[in-house]
Amino acid sequence: MSVPNAARPLVLCLAAASALAFGPACTEKQVNASQDSSAVRADGPKSVKFDPKALERLGIKIDTVGNRLGALDLEVPGSLEYNLDHYAEVGTLVDGRVTSITVKPGDVVKKGKVLAQLVVPSIASAQADYLSAEAAAKSAKENEAREQGLLDKSLTTAREAEMAKAEASKTQAELGAAGAKLQALGVSRPTSGSVISGAGVLTLTAPIDGVVVRRDAVLGRFLQAKETAFVIADPHDLRASLNVYEADLPYFRVGQDAEISVDAMPGKVYKGKIVLVEPQIGRASRSARAFIDVPNHDGVLKPGLFIRASIKLPEEVAAGRVLVPAPAVQPLGDDDVVFVEQAPGQFEVRKVQVARRTTQVAEIRDGLKANERIAVEGAFVLRGEVTKQ
Repeated sequence: MSVPNAARPLVLCLAAASALAFGPACTEKQVNASQDSSAVRADGPKSVKFDPKALERLGIKIDTVGNRLGALDLEVPGSLEYNLDHYAEVGTLVDGRVTSITVKPGDVVKKGKVLAQLVVPSIASAQADYLSAEAAAKSAKENEAREQGLLDKSLTTAREAEMAKAEASKTQAELGAAGAKLQALGVSRPTSGSVISGAGVLTLTAPIDGVVVRRDAVLGRFLQAKETAFVIADPHDLRASLNVYEADLPYFRVGQDAEISVDAMPGKVYKGKIVLVEPQIGRASRSARAFIDVPNHDGVLKPGLFIRASIKLPEEVAAGRVLVPAPAVQPLGDDDVVFVEQAPGQFEVRKVQVARRTTQVAEIRDGLKANERIAVEGAFVLRGEVTKQ
């Protein structure tokens, strides 16, 4: 098809435009422009700005890094328990029927106080076996002495004397075994008179000084060996049990001061010290238990109450380290960032390197210095604003 000469310049222009639109040179420019735009989005905004008057309403709180170590005290939940150093569960090693009970819950008892008595058939049998073994051992010992005397006078044979000695040794061993069985049952060795009057009676006594905090023994009921009849403890000496996650363990030291608050008693604070941190971490929970002695002189606190413990960070742990509240560090893309105040309401988005992070404290390795002011609360609001830009 022929094109008029007058229209040829227009066709050439359209062809040139088409070449620019679809040719290699134009495509390369478009790719470069796209890469530049992507780089800008990857870097993200360097700052975020708010009305200074709106910060408090939005829950954004600013503080100086390293200015208030107390604000980094670890808050750990837990519960109250009896101090196991002053705690005892009293039961029996054999099955028996409860015939008498002398205490009730709340009674103060001294070590050795009679708590209850049980009739135990197996004890009566063991006592009878002991007395039989005792009589046999006595008879065998006398026979050994008699045979030895006859041998000295040549009135018996050496074999007879040797047999009498062996029998005496055998019966003495049987007596020892019968006595050991009574000891294992928790009863003393009987005499001929006592076994008649108190055969098969087992007495339960208090192993420590304390208070009867629980009584499961019931008069007339058959008590099994696996059951606990009484629990004795000191209700004035309690311990708080805390589950400490492995990331928090470096901040827990024996002897550290702690403050205990009880949900059921708002506004009341009890002071104590960490007395034990378990040396082993649970495989499933990934935590270890820490214990705090909690004096309970007025008896108001009860085991089982839910508590919160505030643990002060050790000075030697905090010294020379940049520690901030964990919520101050926010994830942004693949980075951790903090929001550094540049002016009232204006924050720099600062990338940081975190050396260690717990549920409540983050240790900054790089990117932040002491005395800089950052958002320690409400930082997630600032992050939300950044992601919108």
